[in-house]
Amino acid sequence: MKRRTFLAGLGAGLAGLAGATAWWSRRERPAVVHLSHPAGDLAPLERSDPWDVAIIGSGPAGTVLATDLARKGLATVLLESGQSLSEMGDPRYAELERYESRGALDYPLAATRVRALGGTSNVWTGRCSRLHPVDFEPNALTLANAPWPIRYSDLQPWYALAEKTLRVRGGELSSYHPPRSGPLPLPPEMDISGLKQLLAGIGVTADYSPSSTAPEGGGPVRAARDLLPAYLQAGGTLVPGVTVTGLEADAGKQRIVSARVANLDRREIPLRARTFVIAAGGVESARLLQLSGLDAGPVGVAFMEHPNLNFSGRVEHSWDTLSPTYELARCHQFYDAFKARGLGSVLLVFTQSWVFRNDLKGWDLEALKEKAGALASRLGRAELRIGVTTEMAPQLSNRIVLSESQKDFFGNPGAALRLAFAERDLATQQAARELVRDLYSRLAANEVEERPLSWSHHHLGSCRMGADPRTSVVDADLRVHGLENLYVAGSAVFATGGAAHPTLAITALSHRLAAHLNA
Repeated sequence: MKRRTFLAGLGAGLAGLAGATAWWSRRERPAVVHLSHPAGDLAPLERSDPWDVAIIGSGPAGTVLATDLARKGLATVLLESGQSLSEMGDPRYAELERYESRGALDYPLAATRVRALGGTSNVWTGRCSRLHPVDFEPNALTLANAPWPIRYSDLQPWYALAEKTLRVRGGELSSYHPPRSGPLPLPPEMDISGLKQLLAGIGVTADYSPSSTAPEGGGPVRAARDLLPAYLQAGGTLVPGVTVTGLEADAGKQRIVSARVANLDRREIPLRARTFVIAAGGVESARLLQLSGLDAGPVGVAFMEHPNLNFSGRVEHSWDTLSPTYELARCHQFYDAFKARGLGSVLLVFTQSWVFRNDLKGWDLEALKEKAGALASRLGRAELRIGVTTEMAPQLSNRIVLSESQKDFFGNPGAALRLAFAERDLATQQAARELVRDLYSRLAANEVEERPLSWSHHHLGSCRMGADPRTSVVDADLRVHGLENLYVAGSAVFATGGAAHPTLAITALSHRLAAHLNA
């Protein structure tokens, strides 16, 4: 299902956010600050003094950063192109989403973005694994003269804070996970003892997958529902339904003096701020820099994603080896090992569900449990699915550029993506296939099938972090090289992608950037 199709089904809009006070208070939370202006109204932006910080994009990167700054008393404005939790109600949004794919891979660029309050956090799965220390060290997937300018130890305390912000739950993690200074904030919800036992029999260590959990449950933390109210409570200003169409620099191109902000009525005003932060995702962040004539250097270069290999098979089992319930576990055991071989890192996910044999259909489950000893050999088979999230090598040829044929609602060039697999990507995928088929063989599985490759919808690396302006866009503090007051937040700044889902690192980097700006 496309992300925007899913969003259309959410059915909640800006009015739901503004009118959520009663819902919020029922859960003993602070009251939501009501929005005093409708979406697309430019009046809140018109003030005599410049804002302290203007942030473009209300996904986790922008909202976490904005909340930290507002709590410190900074005059902070958060700009969001989306009007609500879904852009489906207004046909003009289709004209803002002008994207094309030009590369060897026909990547579904438009279908993997969300222009809405809260950004892609509206549809993320909540997985919160950390990148590994090896990701931050120079390795086989590091571009020449373009390593990460920080190390895992620099991000470790911010990871811990991010886990609290995203309410990450999970049990004791194995030694294959990155080092940590304390336990995860919340305990696990799912019993995965069956999977752990099954996989331990073939020497594989599986863990509960660290996952974000919303305060009321029912899925992960969503920026619009769970984070934006705290920003408004802290006195921040949220202006949805407005699009930043460009940034204006001074004559020497040393500072940004204003942003051009337009609504869907095509009314445009300049917005002045002392500091600007682009947090618009891996595609739009690069595009905005390019539209603003600030694309000197490698803006848009080395775009990355997380391709997923997907397999299914049947495993014979009894009550003693697997429980008859859905279980999901992740495995970091091969993450560093693949890197040591000069390949991209991999994360394995195991899911199992009970499949009864035909001759057991209609039997009472509790009766089967009581007779488990006698019926152990007849209980059935589990469908064991194995997915592999793979790291994609950064390549200079994989890049976001301005489209020569697509124009958006405001007449500006859309984004075009050139994307292809490198030889190293194909080698990583082949090694992952061999690993998975070996695991199935050791489990004596049958009916093993490889399913189509899928994408994680993670847009990484188009405004990469680094020390050298010739090979990176932002420095270790996420400040755009050569500009005193422009920053980029989000997964666009990743120097390499690793195999871990990016939202936890995005949140950690936003907390870190907030501390820098506060200082």
